[in-house]
Amino acid sequence: MVSNYFGTMTAIGLDIGTGFVKCVSDSKQVKFPSLCAYRQHAVWENKKGRFEAVGDDAVRLAAYPDSVVIRPVMLGRPIHERGFEELVKKAVDLVLQNNDAMGKEAELAQCCMAIGLPYEARPHAQAIQKMVTRLFHPKRCDIVPQVLGTLIDVDLSSAIIVSIGQGTTEIVAFREYSAIRGTSVHHAVNDITSKLGNCKTAYLDNTIFTDPKVGSLVAMLADSIIDDLNGMRQDLEELPIVVSGGGILIPKLKDAIESRLSHDIITPQDPVMSNALGLFKLVSREC
Repeated sequence: MVSNYFGTMTAIGLDIGTGFVKCVSDSKQVKFPSLCAYRQHAVWENKKGRFEAVGDDAVRLAAYPDSVVIRPVMLGRPIHERGFEELVKKAVDLVLQNNDAMGKEAELAQCCMAIGLPYEARPHAQAIQKMVTRLFHPKRCDIVPQVLGTLIDVDLSSAIIVSIGQGTTEIVAFREYSAIRGTSVHHAVNDITSKLGNCKTAYLDNTIFTDPKVGSLVAMLADSIIDDLNGMRQDLEELPIVVSGGGILIPKLKDAIESRLSHDIITPQDPVMSNALGLFKLVSREC
């Protein structure tokens, strides 16, 4: 938490991915599924009207056969405005220190936020910044390439970051913290989970990666990522390669990538939270 003349400021780093929302503040770290759901209460239930849920609550609500499940982010981009708002509100609410409404309002007024978007989602930046300002009225809200968080998390200023998420793999080259080249590749964890699971939320079941077919799918994903990475690396071979995102934790994927590159890669201590952790560090410095 950062102090200034007016009191204490809360810093928040937020990474809203296709599969999971990751959020870090001075006091908390949270991760929950990027899902919203709703259902109408049945006639014999004690409650009336519509019941809505976000994150883990949405996963539980999805067990009802009449529930509607919404994925507000697809291929790293917001596609459902209200659902995306609910994900942001849930994340911010979970990481704030104050529990009462007045305390939260005062905390948000002194809040600095950094929100990460995929490299090719730049056209959404202004709309998201306006939405966050309308919802929370923070002191500051920066929209940046999400993998800038990983760069900062591993204490580098120049590198090629490969972040393997659920919907996209981000490949972005940085020099002195500036993104000089990048792409959002549609080869990601979904390439594996969509072929092994029988539902659109199959990626929430980690046991899926014990399937015997995982090996061949991992090899295919590694080949796809390396092909795009090699195209990115032309004339940038001197830059170190950092691989983050939950995808790198899939059994044998790291080995498959390193063997195809013929040299070691750097992985953050916490690849899943790396973007959010770095974005938190970024905004903490600048508050």
